[in-house]
Amino acid sequence: MKHHLPRLVWLNHFIITCLLLAAGLFGAAPSQAACTTTGACITAGPRLASVDTSQSALLGPLLGGLLGTGVSLNALDWNALAGGNLNLLNTLKILQTQLNLSSPSQALGANVTLAQIATALSLEAQAEAKPQLASALSGLASALNGAGGTVRLGDLLKLTVDTGSLGTTTVNALDMLTGLVQLYNRSNVLTTPAPIGISGGLLGAAGVVNSLQLYAQAIEPPSYVCGPTGSTFHSAAIRVKLKLDLVTLAPVTDTLVGLGLLQSASIAIGKLDVYVDVARGEGSLGAVDAVAKSVTLQVAPGVADIYIGSIDDSVFFNRSKRILDSDVGFGTIGQLQATLALGLASVNIPLKVKSIVRGDAPFSRSVTMSGSFPQTRTVSTSAVFVTNAANSLVNNLQIDSMPLLGLLQGVVEPLVKTLVTKTITPVIAPVLSGVADPLLKLLGIGLGQMVVTVEGIGQSCDDFKLSKTADKANATPGATIVYTIRYENTGTTTLNDLKISDSTPAFTTYADSSCGALPAGLATCSVSAKPEPGANGKVEWGFTGTLAPGASGQVTITVTVQ
Repeated sequence: MKHHLPRLVWLNHFIITCLLLAAGLFGAAPSQAACTTTGACITAGPRLASVDTSQSALLGPLLGGLLGTGVSLNALDWNALAGGNLNLLNTLKILQTQLNLSSPSQALGANVTLAQIATALSLEAQAEAKPQLASALSGLASALNGAGGTVRLGDLLKLTVDTGSLGTTTVNALDMLTGLVQLYNRSNVLTTPAPIGISGGLLGAAGVVNSLQLYAQAIEPPSYVCGPTGSTFHSAAIRVKLKLDLVTLAPVTDTLVGLGLLQSASIAIGKLDVYVDVARGEGSLGAVDAVAKSVTLQVAPGVADIYIGSIDDSVFFNRSKRILDSDVGFGTIGQLQATLALGLASVNIPLKVKSIVRGDAPFSRSVTMSGSFPQTRTVSTSAVFVTNAANSLVNNLQIDSMPLLGLLQGVVEPLVKTLVTKTITPVIAPVLSGVADPLLKLLGIGLGQMVVTVEGIGQSCDDFKLSKTADKANATPGATIVYTIRYENTGTTTLNDLKISDSTPAFTTYADSSCGALPAGLATCSVSAKPEPGANGKVEWGFTGTLAPGASGQVTITVTVQ
């Protein structure tokens, strides 16, 4: 006769089958718990594979502008951040220790500085033997000391599963920091951000742009998620203002003079203000298949509205206000200098234009990623969104009236509009594709795009250990054997709804059973099912309360040898 292990354990409403049988007459063997899929972790961020020189030049000013402080890293450091995946649970535990908290969950709800989070990430990078990443994060932590406000990590990362299920989930360092910077801006910057200056050469647009002043504000921060099917996430809602100093454009004005109405005319176009308002992109977790290592998302990029002209900062950077057509005024892009043929009067007329393009609401797309994680996908509204937007801006271009032309206004004004349109048309597409779109892509929300990453599939492996021993090595018919079943929570999550099920071994009959002393947390124990004495069958113990990580107890069953 051989004794056996308890057959079924119920905990957290999941069945855990004990697969191993005892090898000897009274030897003990541990149970083996199954892992239960709890969902997946999703971020809506840049997830850059690598950072080139131009992106490196933009990242510092963009993030620094959102923070109101300087951020300066070299290309190697930015690349270390972009390629740095770190264990999320371990990072939370480090932050927990730094803040003297009692659990990783408390770290999510604590008010912390960006420097403290960067330091926690740096320590985790050291623990994972990633020296370049650790160094970049350490340097960034020093730079972020200038950002004195705090954020709550839980406002960025919506965790709807027990932190223990994050054991194998990673988070990208640049994704995390970019999302936190946007959260910081939303939480701490209440007025229009100070502009950041960038040269056209750094943008790779030296032939079009001398320099620009960049204003950026997070109207709404992103929301990442670790949760079950049905969980939702979204990208940030961002407004960006680009005040461009253009390489001066001087179109030929022969058509104006050739009419005989103007004795001379010259046009100089040297500046352009572009406003981009990107609503949040949204997504939800559609399905998770842990066996096939497959995750399906429903994703819809945010609507992108683009304006040329002039919008008051108090309106454009008002987080509670939707930008209306009536909020967009004419903006000065240059001037027309002309000498009228009649009366030889000279006039200097500001050239003012405006244009409005509103993106169409995108349809939600189903995206499935399978294989190893993390894995990233870019979801686009249209492959030609930027080109279409540039064309629409040109087609919708309006030019302000020029009353200084007097009686000549009706004839000259349409010709001036034609010249201005032809002159700035070649500029708009490079500005959108070479300046606005790259800036937004660094935040994971390019024009008509949204970048989503499945960081990993969450699994709760409860590691509930069972062992069984007997009170004697030999027994004769009529003698009794007392089996002691020891249970222990060797995992990292608290267990509840605990049940242990066993049955009388072959060649024995049931005699008695008991619960034994209960560990702290478990409130009651009862033998909820048992055979009659002298019969065979199942014995089941039911518990109320919780079994904390590291806690243990034992139950007993007494049988009579036949």
